[in-house]
Amino acid sequence: MKLSQHFTLDEFTRTGARLPNVPPEEAVEGLVALCFEVLEPLRAALGAPIRITSGFRSREVNAVIGGSPTSAHCFGLAADIKSTAGDAAHILRVLHQLDLDELDQAIGYVPERGGHVHVGLARPGRAPRRQFLWRDQAGYRPWSPR
Repeated sequence: MKLSQHFTLDEFTRTGARLPNVPPEEAVEGLVALCFEVLEPLRAALGAPIRITSGFRSREVNAVIGGSPTSAHCFGLAADIKSTAGDAAHILRVLHQLDLDELDQAIGYVPERGGHVHVGLARPGRAPRRQFLWRDQAGYRPWSPR
């Protein structure tokens, strides 16, 4: 099922956890919003494909992988991504330049923690925090472009 021009539901539901990972309708709606509000504009700005390394997570999948019990992934509002266009720091810089109104969080991870970027939307009824963070061995810290 196509969610947007460049993204399919299958990309967001793949898991190595060997558990059912079927999103409810509300989560699919969240994934569509994530595609249109964040991923499609980011893909256009990067000029390169984006690979979803983790998208929707059922509660069971989320628990098995050690995700936060309140993870936006469980609501279809977040994805962990990589791109051939650059590393996590580059993707954060591009996201920052895009100044996306609906972006809740963008978290860059150092290569030792996967080298990906987590992007997410706010839950319905909550204002987007527009938060940029960096995660390394020392933990989470605010990120800003240099």
